[in-house]
Amino acid sequence: MDYYTLVILGALIGFLALAALLLVPVYRFLQREDEAARRFTAEYLRRQQAAHPNGTDHEETPEPPTRP
Repeated sequence: MDYYTLVILGALIGFLALAALLLVPVYRFLQREDEAARRFTAEYLRRQQAAHPNGTDHEETPEPPTRP
């Protein structure tokens, strides 16, 4: 093996390590997002809409706020 072969192998291994270091967190993030998307089924959304028909998380008075 000559010097150029060692440099090429080192660069290749370094590139693959850097690619893995950068792409693994992206892959994990996409897996979590996919799991979260699966939770939003049609049945889940129907139950949420039935529980909160006006689109809010809590009951509010229908009056708009007044300016002081």
